[in-house]
Amino acid sequence: MVNIRALFVFAAVAVLGVSAMPSHSNDKGRVERLDWPPRAGPLSIMSYNIKGLPWPVASGRGEAIGAIGQRLAALRSSGNQPHIVLLQEAFGNYAQVLGETAGYRFVVSGPQASASQPTQPLGQAFADGAQWIKGEESGTLTGSGLAILSDYPVVRTERYAFPAGACAGYDCLSAKGVLVAWIDVPGAGEPIAIVDTHLNSRNSTHVAVERADRAFTWQAAAVRRILASDLPPDAPVILGGDFNTGHVPRRIAAVSLPLIEGAQRDGLGSVLARGGVTSGSQGEAQLIVRRNKDRILFRDGARVALRPEQAWVPFALYSERPLSDHAGFVVDYALER
Repeated sequence: MVNIRALFVFAAVAVLGVSAMPSHSNDKGRVERLDWPPRAGPLSIMSYNIKGLPWPVASGRGEAIGAIGQRLAALRSSGNQPHIVLLQEAFGNYAQVLGETAGYRFVVSGPQASASQPTQPLGQAFADGAQWIKGEESGTLTGSGLAILSDYPVVRTERYAFPAGACAGYDCLSAKGVLVAWIDVPGAGEPIAIVDTHLNSRNSTHVAVERADRAFTWQAAAVRRILASDLPPDAPVILGGDFNTGHVPRRIAAVSLPLIEGAQRDGLGSVLARGGVTSGSQGEAQLIVRRNKDRILFRDGARVALRPEQAWVPFALYSERPLSDHAGFVVDYALER
C-alpha cells in the first residue's frame, strides 16, 4: 500500500506538472498526410515514450493508451506493424494492455525497483542534497516503465536497475535502468540483443539542472558499463529509448562515447541522411533528430550486419491530436550475413 508520504509526493507532482503536453497551435500543417508504408526488411523496430504516467501525475492517459493500441492493431491488420516495439513510461499494466490489443506474442517489462548499494552512487554530498518533497527520498513508487513488445521469440531477458540515489528529482519515483531482450529474429542466424532505456530528464525533475545533469551523466556511464559487461563484443545490438540528451553540452558530452562498444550508428539519422524516410514523415523525422532525445542506435554483429533501409513516424508529435509528448518512430532493417 502506498503510504501517506508517497501520496503527498504524488500530489505535489500533479500540482507542479511533471510532463506537460507541448502546445501545437503553431505547428499544424507541419506534417503531411502519413501513409503506412510496407516494411523494407525483416526487422522493424519502433521506439515510443507513451507518457503512461499514473494518476494523479497525469490524467486521461487511459484513452490515449487505448488509441495507441488501436493504431498498432490497425498496422497489424494492414501487415505493417513494427516487429518489435520499445516502450518508455509504460507504467502499471500499460505494456500488457498494448501487447494484447496490438497482438504481440511476447511482452517483457524492465526492472520494478531500484537496486540496493552500500555506498552512495553519486557521492555523499549529492545524497545529502536530496529533497523528499521532490521525490528523491520516497523510494521508487513505480517500476521502470520500460517494456519490449515482440512478434519474434524472446529467448532471454536481463534487467538492470540503477541503484537508489542514482537519480534526480521526480525521476527517482520510478526504477530507472536498462532492459535487454535477446530476440530470435528470422534470418539473423543468432539472437539480436534489443536494449531499452530511459535516462534522467532535466527540467521536469523540478530540481536544479546541475543536479539533474549529474544524475544523467552517471546513468549514461552506467548504461555503457552494463552493456560492455553483458553483451559479447561480436553480438548484433539495437539500443533504443528516451535518452533525454537534448542540446545540453554536459549531456551531449556524456553520450559522446558510444553507449554500445564498437561502431555504434544512429538508425534514424542514417536513413534521414540518405533520403530513406517515407513520404509524410520527413518533417517529423527531422524534428526527432533535432530534438535529440529519442533514438535507435545499432551495432553490427560479427556474423550479421544490420542495414537501416527505411524510417517513418506512425505516432507524430506535431499533429492536431498527439497521443504522447514524444513521437513514436520506426526504423526498418535489412540483415546481411
